[in-house]
Parts: sequence; structure tokens; C-alpha cells
Amino acid sequence: MILIKLTDNNYQGEEFSLSGISDDERILVRKALDEINNVSVKELADRGLIIFPSQSAKSDLDDGKKTIFTVQHLTSDEPIIKTSNIMGFFSVGGVRFEIRSRFDSDDQQFFLHYMLQKVCNAAPTTNPTDAKRDKFYDFIVYLFPWYLKKAVAQGLFRAYIRRDYNDSNIRGAIDFPRHFRYNIPFNGKIAYRTREYSHDNSITQLVRHTIEFIAENHNLRGILAVDKEMRDAVQLIRGTTESYNRFSRESVIRQNLRTNLHPYYTEYEPLRKLCISILTHEKRSFGDDSKNELSGILFDGAALWEEFLNVVMKEHIPSEWNLEHPNNRTGSGKKYLFVDEDENKTGQIYPDFILKKSDNVSSIVDAKYKHKVDNSDYFQILAYMFRFNCDHGMLIYPYSKNETYSKNEREPKKELKLAEHKAVRLSVYGIEIPDYKNNEEIKVFDEFQKKMNSVLSETFSKILQ
Repeated sequence: MILIKLTDNNYQGEEFSLSGISDDERILVRKALDEINNVSVKELADRGLIIFPSQSAKSDLDDGKKTIFTVQHLTSDEPIIKTSNIMGFFSVGGVRFEIRSRFDSDDQQFFLHYMLQKVCNAAPTTNPTDAKRDKFYDFIVYLFPWYLKKAVAQGLFRAYIRRDYNDSNIRGAIDFPRHFRYNIPFNGKIAYRTREYSHDNSITQLVRHTIEFIAENHNLRGILAVDKEMRDAVQLIRGTTESYNRFSRESVIRQNLRTNLHPYYTEYEPLRKLCISILTHEKRSFGDDSKNELSGILFDGAALWEEFLNVVMKEHIPSEWNLEHPNNRTGSGKKYLFVDEDENKTGQIYPDFILKKSDNVSSIVDAKYKHKVDNSDYFQILAYMFRFNCDHGMLIYPYSKNETYSKNEREPKKELKLAEHKAVRLSVYGIEIPDYKNNEEIKVFDEFQKKMNSVLSETFSKILQ
């Protein structure tokens, strides 16, 4: 299978040479590029790709403007691929794509692992230093606690199922063929079938099989007990699926291969996709199934960085401070810019973070996963500051000293005052991501983790001053 490796946020474009492959492979690559070129992430999610964070495809991606990449000179032997904030592993039409974070190396994705550990509250499922492992499998197992807890928070999935009985307490339609087979001569029993609305159904059985599959692997079972919420969710699923049979796994998987869109249990659809990917991994990795034209997982870098900062800031801010996190992906905590003459609120906004002390807004914080903070970012946060009558704002973004897009992004801190209104201040903080690609001191993930922890502690001690 042809493999194309890219990095995220490559706005200038990356050349991919087709000169070293056969004519048939060129056709295959061009067809795959054409199928993904300028296609929205929302559409790709509808076609089966797993998107993380899970709500991304339903909100800020709904406008159809966010894509994986755009391709220039598609018909030439050196097409240019321009990538966005999206990272991930996916395949289409026999071509595999790997889009890594620009802060990671080709074989080791330490930064992505670190962010996912924080956001998903999960320990590493394998050794991220091992370049031979299947990276796709690492990440789908990472996400299982996140998706399971979100699904269970909506309630246990219920569905109508058919059950067959053979007893004297008849409460359904008689199944005559089965009755004649089992109860003639008459033994006091009646064979019948019912249609019941039950928690023990194909979806919860699929989740149960995934839990038991993970529990059987000593490298993975730790994620089933990452916190009390996860332990409770696992216990709830196990207690509900009384008809579980480990030998029925193949049958359960077949029952769940089709999309199951429920108007209420919306979080169970991404969980279903994830469970299928985990349970079928040993038979096919992403892109190995010729029947599945599009498969894999995508990470929205901007949304992931925002959720990562949400966790990290809560770890570092003192208890007397309160951090509010409006979220446009879930619709929670929305604010409004205006009220009309009838006192109706209008102009929905979602500041990334509102930092409060004693119910007073102290600062508006905006998370940016991009190469360079520009005027549009300044305008946005100034509007938020004006709305909340706040004289201080912060922009926080990741950077590396080796990035070449702009000298400005190598400045770890920049203090700005609004012209003619110097009481209004804006602090721009760059969080330096350790460069392990060219650093002999960071060879394994544990060393990267310690360095990253140190960087965050140092940065947030400055921020909270």
C-alpha cells in the first residue's frame, strides 16, 4: 500500500513526487488525492472517519470550510499538498495518509501522545518510542474512555430487540415451528417471541465485547480504570449486558457494521465506530480492508489544543480562581454580544476561556494552534474583552524554535498595550514544545513528558503572576 506522510499546518505546501512509482500507482494516488482534495471534515465524518474531539464535525466544522488538505497541480508528477490544522491516519482507495503534528517526528508522535493523555486522562497504552507499532491502534484505544464516558452520560442505549422464549408464561406471538420442534408431545411450555425495549442490545453488547477485549490485554487494561467515572461506566455496561457471550463477538460486530443514528443517543455513533475499529484491528489496520474505501481517525488540532489547555490550566490555577470554558463544539456556556430593543439576546460567541476571581472577569484567554498570531486574533479577543468589561486578554499558542514561518513565533512572551488606552493589555504566550527530533537528551517518551511538564509549570507560573 502506498504511504503519504505529511505534517499539519503546512500552508506553503509540500511537494509529493510521483516519479518513482508505476503508472498504475500514479493513477491510484491522483484518484485518492482528488477524492480528499478540498472535502470538508464534516463530510468525511459522515462517510465513516472518526473525528476527535467528537463534537468537532457537528459545530465549528459544519460550515464546510475546514478540510484536511488542498492539492495544487494534481495532474502533474509533483502535486503540492497544503495541510490545515488536521492531523491523523486514514486511507482512501488503497492509499494511506499520515498527517503528524509539526512538532513531532516521522516515527514518534510524542506531542500528540502527550496532549491525548491530558485530554483523555489516560496513561500510555503502549511505548510511543517503539517505531514498529501500529500508531493508528495506539490512538483509537486511547480514546475509548473519552467516548464511553460521553455516551454513558447520555444514558444507557436502549433499543427494541427480538427475544425467543420457551416457557409457560406466554406474553408474545407463538412461534409454531419452534413450538412443534421443542414441545411436542406437549410438556406444558409454549415457544413464543417478543419485541422488548431493552438496555441489553447489539450496541451495548458491542461496547461490552470491546471492554472485555481490552481487559484481556495486560498492556491496555489500565485504561478501564483511569478514573472513577470510567470504572463506573465499565461496571454499568457489564451489569447491563447479561446475555454477553465471548464466542458471539463476530456476530455482534456484523450486527453493528451499519451506521446507527439515534436522535437522542448521539454519542453512541462515534463510540460504535471506535469499538469496531478496536475489535477488527487484528484483521485489518486502517486502510487494509478493500471493502472500506475510507477509514481512519482525524484529530482537529485547534480543538485538541483548546481541550488540552483546559485541562492544563485547571491543574495550575489556584483554588480561588474560577475557569469558565464555553465550548462551541458542544454548545455549552454560550454568551451573547448584543441585546436588541426587546431585550432579546443575539450574536452568539464562545470565548475559549473566561478567568474569574471573586465573580469578576480578570482575563479572557484564547487558544491558538497556528504558526503565527495575527490581527484577526487580536480583533477577536479585543471584542471579547470589551464585551466582558475586562482590561486583560491572553493568547496562548504552541511554538518551536526550529519553525521557520516567522520570527515572531519564537518569542515566548509578548506584552502589548492598546494604543491610546494603555490600561488595556494583551499578553501573547508561546508554549515551547520540546524539540526531541534534534535533542539527544530526549530519546524516550518519559523524558519528553518530564520536559513538557517542566515547560508548562514555568509558563503558567509566569501567566498567573
